[in-house]
Amino acid sequence: MTTDLGLTRLGEWDRPSGMPEGLAGLVASWPVINRSPGGEAFLDGSGLIRVSDVWNLPNGAFPTDRPLDIHAGWAVARLVDTVWKLIEVAPAHPRDAGRALLRDRAERLLHGRRWTGGDLEALDSLLKAAPVSQAEFLAADAGRERALKSLIKLRLTFVVDGFHPALPAPVADLLAGGPVLWLDDDAREVAEQVMAHSRRRMEVSAKRVARDDKQRGADLKDSIAEAVRAVFPGMPEDVSLSVAARLAPAAIKLGRRPGTQAIVDCTAEIRLDRWRQVIIGDPRVSARLAAMQAKGDNNRARKRYRDQRALEQVAEEIARWRGDLEPVTSRWLGDAV
Repeated sequence: MTTDLGLTRLGEWDRPSGMPEGLAGLVASWPVINRSPGGEAFLDGSGLIRVSDVWNLPNGAFPTDRPLDIHAGWAVARLVDTVWKLIEVAPAHPRDAGRALLRDRAERLLHGRRWTGGDLEALDSLLKAAPVSQAEFLAADAGRERALKSLIKLRLTFVVDGFHPALPAPVADLLAGGPVLWLDDDAREVAEQVMAHSRRRMEVSAKRVARDDKQRGADLKDSIAEAVRAVFPGMPEDVSLSVAARLAPAAIKLGRRPGTQAIVDCTAEIRLDRWRQVIIGDPRVSARLAAMQAKGDNNRARKRYRDQRALEQVAEEIARWRGDLEPVTSRWLGDAV
C-alpha cells in the first residue's frame, strides 16, 4: 500500500484528493466535521467555518470578501453576515499526490472488505448511469438495495434529496423525481479502480480455470491412454493416444474412465476407418476390386469386399495387441479376436 500520504481521513470522511495537507490537518482537528450536501466543502460544527475549493459560484453562492475563482485554490473562510471572509488560501494538492491518495483509498476498500457480485454489479451500473434517480436505480434490480447501502457507507456514491447550490447541474435537474444517486470525481476514480481490479481478478480466474481444465483434460487423456494400453499391451503409443483422444469427451461427460468394452469398440472403429482407406492400396485387393467392376458388380458388393478385408486386418491387429490376454469381442468385428 502507498506510504507517506499524510492525512487520508478527515473524521468519518475521506480526504479529497485535491485538498492541501495544511487545510486537511486543520479540518482533521475540528471536534465536529460536517460535509456539505454538495460534497464540495467541509464545515465545522458551527457551520461558520468552511474549507473548500468552490467559491463565488455564478448563482451567487459562497461569495468571498476577496476575489477567488472557483477551483482556483482551496481556502478556509469564516462566514460574516452573508459573506465568507477568507482566512487562508492554498494551492491544490499536487495531482500525482492526489492520485496516490485515491489509489490508497481503493486498496483499502479492496483489501478491507469482501466484495460480492451484487456490490460490483451495483457499482458498475452506477458508474455507467449516475446521476440517476434512486427509485429508478433500485427498481432495475430487487437485490440492489443492500449493495447500495454498502456503497453509500463506503462513500462510493452519494444520495441527495434536496437542492444545494454546489450540486452539479445534471444532479439538480433530477431532484424533482426524488432522491438522486451521484458520484463526485474522487468517488468515480476510486470506483473505476475497484472495477478494474475486479475485472483483472476475473480474467486471472478465467485463465486459471481454463489452464486447470486443459491440464485436467491432458491428465485424463494420459489416464485413458494407460487404460487402453492395459487392454492392449502391444498397442503402439500413437494408436493408444488416438483412441484416448476419441474416448476423452465421453469420459469427461460421465466423469469416469471408459470400461474395457468401450475401449475395444473404439479401437475397432478407429482401426476399421483407417484400414478401409489403406486396404485398397493392397495389390491383391485392388486387382480383385477391378475384376469385380469389370464383371459388373455393383458398388455395394465392392464395398462389402473391401470392408471384409479391412475387418480381417483389424481383427489381426487386435489379436496381436492383446498378446496373451483372453480374446475380446466387438460389435464392429462380431466374433472374438
